[in-house]
Amino acid sequence: MTQQACIIQQLSLDIHSKNIFDQLHFNLPIQQCTGLIGRNGQGKSLLMQCLAQVSKFSFIGQIHWQCPVAYLSQFNRLRGNTIAQVLDVEDLVEAFKRIENNTASFQDYDLVEDKWHLPFEWQQQLEQAGLPLDLNFSVHLLSEGQKTKLALCRLFALKDHYLLLDEPSNHLDSISRQWLISCLKAHAMGSLIISHDRLLLDEMQHILEFNEFGLSHFSGNYTHYEKQSALQRHALEQDVEQEKRQLKQQVVQQHQTLMKNQKRQASANKKRKTGSQAKVILDFKREQATQQSGQLIRQQQRQLHQEQLSLCNKKQRLETVKPQQFEFSSAVQKSGEILRLTNTPHPYLQNAHFNFSLQSKEKIHLVGENGSGKSTFLRILSRNSSNENNDSLSLSRSLYLDQNFSFLNQRLSALENLMALNPDQTTEFWRNLLGQLRLRGDKVLQPLAELSSGEQLKVALISMAHPLNSFDLLLLDEPENHLDIDSRELLAKAIQSFNGAIILVSHDDYFVKQCGIIHEVKIAALLNERRAS
Repeated sequence: MTQQACIIQQLSLDIHSKNIFDQLHFNLPIQQCTGLIGRNGQGKSLLMQCLAQVSKFSFIGQIHWQCPVAYLSQFNRLRGNTIAQVLDVEDLVEAFKRIENNTASFQDYDLVEDKWHLPFEWQQQLEQAGLPLDLNFSVHLLSEGQKTKLALCRLFALKDHYLLLDEPSNHLDSISRQWLISCLKAHAMGSLIISHDRLLLDEMQHILEFNEFGLSHFSGNYTHYEKQSALQRHALEQDVEQEKRQLKQQVVQQHQTLMKNQKRQASANKKRKTGSQAKVILDFKREQATQQSGQLIRQQQRQLHQEQLSLCNKKQRLETVKPQQFEFSSAVQKSGEILRLTNTPHPYLQNAHFNFSLQSKEKIHLVGENGSGKSTFLRILSRNSSNENNDSLSLSRSLYLDQNFSFLNQRLSALENLMALNPDQTTEFWRNLLGQLRLRGDKVLQPLAELSSGEQLKVALISMAHPLNSFDLLLLDEPENHLDIDSRELLAKAIQSFNGAIILVSHDDYFVKQCGIIHEVKIAALLNERRAS
């Protein structure tokens, strides 16, 4: 029998009188990786926060950990200003420095007594992750992908901890994703991972599907889950058809019973009128028949009710949620060159300049390793919008979606954010669009900070799709992050059908292929070939 890292029993959570999950029972096996999947807003992150004992909401139920646990949230993953502070080794680093400089105290030697091997391990870990080796390096200079890797390095160092990871592959390039997978496989205690990343999910040994009906467990990876889920759905469809037939048969039988009773009653009345049989005998037979008929009808009604409830339940499980709808508004029709950078200085690299041009309706996949400057390049393009000088040209109106949706106000609701960005539209207009992306009811009135990251991204995308003024260039920095698999496919179709220009940063090759973007540009080529002399 597999040893369990955690045993969860009768776990329930209500927020604002809404049931998020109810009476969940499941186990997390030790030394194995488990993927947690489900639609945006279903409550996956809230469930993980409960497991990590960091939820700000009170839950009911029992969570029994058999080992220490460490948690990686979706946002605010780093605590500290330097790599040493984030890794929580600053005191040790300083102690080692004093020992090296012959200025150490007895306390320093006590602190590093059994930790002489750690500096080598730190360097090895940082090197494998492709991070700066200087422990005093400022984390503010790291890219989002590098920050994610640094946060993961801190957790992977906790070798005796079970890991709870919320979207750990976000912002990671393909090489970094392989690094993540290898680290997960090497982490002996095991992990629970929320993800919409097919590549990562295919490395899992278990899949937990989270929906409005609770949690369903599947052994094997995501590909195996898809096959098993399809088989279950097919079986459920057959059950529904069978129960429809049974329900119809029940109705027919009930009708036949009523008709027989009516015929029997008519025959008894005829005999009573003709006097062919004694009234006492007829009354006895009628009473007996009435009792038997009543019992039969009540039995048939109970069976009919049960069949109806069973059919309704199975239909609900089969019923697909109303398909989501989303598309970017039509771009202003332009032709020719709409954007050009000539010897535009790189803000962080000395003697490095960007040279780049873009045609109308051109769609580009901008690629490069974590920390290579892709996000920096998009920020430069967004700031140069509607500008023309000797070194640059922009005839486009662009919209920029950064990795943290920074143009949204976390304190405002989804509806308030949208109204603030485009007050020309009505609340009914925004509610309709939000509903098309499964953001309905009171959820659109909650502060944005209380929504899931996937739901926040949907709000950002809606604001971009319906700006106050028209636009013809989209600058998208990993827009698929946080989105569930169905929503990713919807966004990909919207990108594919947009009739303006697009510069897309993404590390998900599957998503890029869905977007229909085949023109690839390496960020290094925009710099290395055109450095200032």
